[in-house]
Amino acid sequence: MLDPICGPGGLLAARLFLLMQLFVGYYSTSDDPIQDEGCGHSYLYDRVIGGEDSVSQKWPWQVSIQESNNHLCSGTIIAPQWVMTAAHCVKNDFSYDVYMGSTKLNESSKNSLRVSVKKVVIHPNFQEKRYWSWIGRENDIALLKLVERLNYTKHIAPICIASSKFQVKPGSFCWLTGWGVTKVPTAGKEEPMSPKLQEAEISIMSNDDCDTFYHEASQVPTIVRIISIGMLCSDYSRGRDFCIGDDGSPLACEVDNTWFQAGLVSWSLGCAQPETPGVYARISTYSNWVDRVVAELNHTVSILLTCSWITLLSLLLLLCLMMVL
Repeated sequence: MLDPICGPGGLLAARLFLLMQLFVGYYSTSDDPIQDEGCGHSYLYDRVIGGEDSVSQKWPWQVSIQESNNHLCSGTIIAPQWVMTAAHCVKNDFSYDVYMGSTKLNESSKNSLRVSVKKVVIHPNFQEKRYWSWIGRENDIALLKLVERLNYTKHIAPICIASSKFQVKPGSFCWLTGWGVTKVPTAGKEEPMSPKLQEAEISIMSNDDCDTFYHEASQVPTIVRIISIGMLCSDYSRGRDFCIGDDGSPLACEVDNTWFQAGLVSWSLGCAQPETPGVYARISTYSNWVDRVVAELNHTVSILLTCSWITLLSLLLLLCLMMVL
């Protein structure tokens, strides 16, 4: 009598199970979607017009990216183990912490949390500077994988990522938040970072108008496009924009009571200079890249675990074949 496991029926079952595991291991989606219906929810809706202290719980996705407890740049929570920021803020061989859950820098509370960064993923086509001019930064986006998954609260929660179909029309208004300096630095004098998160309502400028401005401000020939489809510009005519320390900060737009990140602070001519548009990385251009990176790295561990079971099952199948023959 053949062994029930290694008999003909057992062999067939083993083969079917092996095929099922191969299918699941390589083609299944993650148990947790990259973003769910809970993203983009602000727990306070009172508005403070530009340049004022932000209220706790209003922007629960805002984080401070730090090195040795010093604020470098801002970022946003986009998934339980992922933060998005500007590529020029981080390097692959440095150690970073992410501080979240509080509007006050380095002031620990029962709601705040500090988590180390496990992996830095910089966009493969990131450019610090282009052409022969000071004109800078294209594809200025990076992702940080944290060492542990976050438990969402009213103080720690993700913002929704603007999809490839998301459009921000010129003249519309969105919100910029960050811990950057609140006074334009003068020659030979440094200004401190804001100890509390600041917020400002920002008007959107068309890419064509923004491109015209930067051609006039630089020596780049007009035949060469400066403001690409991967960029988004703010209109400084209202007297509010980003400055030193705001790099990587989100530009968030509200649609039907849900907040979407449309941009992140990338570069500008000086710091909040009059009539000078700020340039942001346009998130909708990179949403597919973000989804792909997060999905691939989230699946790595589960695939490896599945493969270990496949290896064990393959050995069992081989043993069965040897016993039958």
